[in-house]
Amino acid sequence: MAGEALPGVSLTSATRDPGTEPLRTDVAAFLGRLRRGPVGTPLRVESWNDVVAAFGPPDGAFATPYALRGFFENGGRTAWVLRVSGPATTARTRWAAGPLSGLAATGYQVVATSPGAWANGVRVAVRYQASTVAGPPTVGVRVTPPDEPPETFPGMPLADVADRLTASRYIRLVPNGPPPPPQQNGPITMSWDLTLTGGADAAPTRDAYADAVTVQSELPEPALVALPDLGTDLSGTTHTDLVLELLRGIEPLHDRLAVLDVPPRLSSVDEAVGWAESLVATGDSGLLGCAAVYHPPLRVPDGHDLRTVPASGHVLGVIARLDGERGAHHTPANAVILEAVDLAAEYPEPQQLRLFDAGIDLIRCTRGRGLMVWGGRTLSTDPRTRYIAHRRLVHLLVRAIRRTAGPLVFDVNSPELRLTLVRALTSVLLSAFRAGALAGARPEQAFRVVCDDTNNPPEQDPGQLVCEIEVAPAVPMEFIRLRLVLGQDRDLEVIEA
Repeated sequence: MAGEALPGVSLTSATRDPGTEPLRTDVAAFLGRLRRGPVGTPLRVESWNDVVAAFGPPDGAFATPYALRGFFENGGRTAWVLRVSGPATTARTRWAAGPLSGLAATGYQVVATSPGAWANGVRVAVRYQASTVAGPPTVGVRVTPPDEPPETFPGMPLADVADRLTASRYIRLVPNGPPPPPQQNGPITMSWDLTLTGGADAAPTRDAYADAVTVQSELPEPALVALPDLGTDLSGTTHTDLVLELLRGIEPLHDRLAVLDVPPRLSSVDEAVGWAESLVATGDSGLLGCAAVYHPPLRVPDGHDLRTVPASGHVLGVIARLDGERGAHHTPANAVILEAVDLAAEYPEPQQLRLFDAGIDLIRCTRGRGLMVWGGRTLSTDPRTRYIAHRRLVHLLVRAIRRTAGPLVFDVNSPELRLTLVRALTSVLLSAFRAGALAGARPEQAFRVVCDDTNNPPEQDPGQLVCEIEVAPAVPMEFIRLRLVLGQDRDLEVIEA
């Protein structure tokens, strides 16, 4: 809609076509433990400041906050964060307000916004001021948590106190008592100083992590996944089973990569190799192609000290940075890691070779360049799923295919539909070819799109349309084949052949 605002100046508003939004493969999902914040509910953050606002600053108890900081410091731009916790308790206290006319109740439970020990010691100062010539009675509240900035809510009308405090990062008010009686005269001022107690953290169970894995698989945006605290919270076969459950949830999506850490309790090379081999022993190249392992952990600044943290968050930041600079098809190797000062362990070359042969990507300290990502392989030994660059190229193509073909699911299966689909997919693949993601001197050497009578014979269900796509990555290897199935009675399905 357009309208004249001033002579010679017109204003026009328009809605951007969702299809013009750039495809993103740099968004990460972090599943782990944090100081505070909602449990089991994913939040989207776009900076380290967003993380601190929603989940609190790192306090040394958990690895996930440091991994998130490393992600953003290394070039990450967007992350989904899912706090994982066991059956933690929520800190609280009671405000005995008394018969103050205008409040909803004579008492309130003052409850922390999320469970955990973080809220123990939160001080809440409440100040009541009776009506004056300047206005009706008001209540002011100041919330002072340990180690975090205080909040102040001055001059609130009594009827609005609970609603206004929903803006607090730290507390909520829950009525806990009968309504106050009508009152003609009351105190001029009153004060209450309250302290929250009773909050406690609880280590996540396997089921808590399994629920988080399910939630992240339902988020369409993340293309990278990390679980920085998993190796501390779960051990042995429970840890391995959860990793495999994560990969079984990721593999059918064909659009994301899990970056794993060797559990910190496995301190020797033999133990790290044994752990990786226990995953590889599953023999499922499809699952193993969904995961990469980076080792050793990093030493990062933490105030005046150094702290050992898993490398996954920093590596995801490097991948996201290279994605923006060069594209999803670029190998995340030979790249500098920022905001880390040392490795938690250094290995002589024979031990590095053992780790590498087990499928573990190394982080090395290179003289003159600092800490470097030194590997770009998945856990798979199958050439078709071995390289991270190839897998992320597939992830990009699958996301592009979904965007292109998804709106066509309910169209009539006709020659016109086939032509429309082939043209749209060819446009996507041409863009990948021009970006250098595909091999070949000409497009026909780099990819093929087949959607004709050869894969849609007359006897096939007319409600189903099959399209086959083959692409050759920019380094020598066989074609990657994707099979696209559209049907009016099913969701769009992408199968990697």
